[in-house]
Amino acid sequence: MIKAERSVLFEHMFSVYNKHLLRKHFHCIYLARRGEKRAGPAIYLVNHSSWWDPLVLFYLNHAVLKENAVAMMSEDGLTRFPFFRKIGAFSVNRQARKSIMTSLQYASEQLKEGKSVFLFPQGEEVHIEKRPLTFFSGAAYLVEKQPSLPVIPISFYHSFFHHQLAEWFISIGKPISIPQRATRKEITALFEKKMTFELDHLRTLAMTEQIDDFQLILHGKSGISEKLESCKQLFKRR
Repeated sequence: MIKAERSVLFEHMFSVYNKHLLRKHFHCIYLARRGEKRAGPAIYLVNHSSWWDPLVLFYLNHAVLKENAVAMMSEDGLTRFPFFRKIGAFSVNRQARKSIMTSLQYASEQLKEGKSVFLFPQGEEVHIEKRPLTFFSGAAYLVEKQPSLPVIPISFYHSFFHHQLAEWFISIGKPISIPQRATRKEITALFEKKMTFELDHLRTLAMTEQIDDFQLILHGKSGISEKLESCKQLFKRR
């Protein structure tokens, strides 16, 4: 297993590059939050459908959440992009049970030390419209080890609307209420059901453009349509 090795200096430099990258490729990033998280560590569950997810998650945490956190990443991905260690990523090899347990134990230790943990419980990139959402049981394992910690759903949805560049929508839900004495299988099923509901609700809000309650957390660069509109206005004044 590859452990996280966070570097404050590298995080600062990477945040500048990452913001530039997101502004270049997305028209806007919007955020909706329901409920306030109490102080202290938490387990965050995030749906995973694209290559951009870790970069958007890093921006969200760096700009908004400001959590002292680590994030689970595939061992293959972290081997190919080792710099992610310096922004809090640690690895998991889902092909080896022993490696999975080592990674989950490491995540549990991080929670005990007061750090939050971000998980993509689907375990791989899955098309954003595919249902039902299916999860590995790692998040439920962490709940068994740390039952007092909140489990908070984060939903990502992205699509093209009126601009050249895509829009990205983020919803942070209320902590998931977990019944006492629920089994790991039952907890995993609960997470799947809750995250499916949250993602479908976010999709509906995005599709119907009901975004009055969303906060604009990043405005991208102008696309071709905005540049053409500016040229048209310039010629009108002449």
